[in-house]
Amino acid sequence: MMAVGDNSEGRSSARAYLEEQSALVRSGGYWNCLAAARELSALLLAEGRSPWIARLRRTEVEAGRVFHAPLIPRGPGVKATWTTHYVCCCEGMAYDPVAGKPTRLEAYSLEVFREQISLEVFVPAVEISDYLERPRARPPSSRP
Repeated sequence: MMAVGDNSEGRSSARAYLEEQSALVRSGGYWNCLAAARELSALLLAEGRSPWIARLRRTEVEAGRVFHAPLIPRGPGVKATWTTHYVCCCEGMAYDPVAGKPTRLEAYSLEVFREQISLEVFVPAVEISDYLERPRARPPSSRP
């Protein structure tokens, strides 16, 4: 985890982490979108902001079976496909390393995936602190 606050270039820790993770995504190595969303949420929360985590999925029912269609990012240098994607959101912006920069929520899925995909709340802002305190935490809605 990066230190909280501004770095030497005047960027917030969240912005610096976003850029670091963006480079990792483009390197083609292993990258975990939920881990990045958690870390970005923690950094934004430490800045006194109110982040939340969204989930993107394209779910289709075919022949009575649920199918999670692939999500293929269309950004330069990104060669990955997921069936579920998680992103940190805060104050009307998506903080997704795949996008490489904070992106307005209204434009986010079109910019990253070139299609409109609904964002569903995975962890709401009011529950993010509790969620981040638990290692490998499940979303609040899946608690017994």
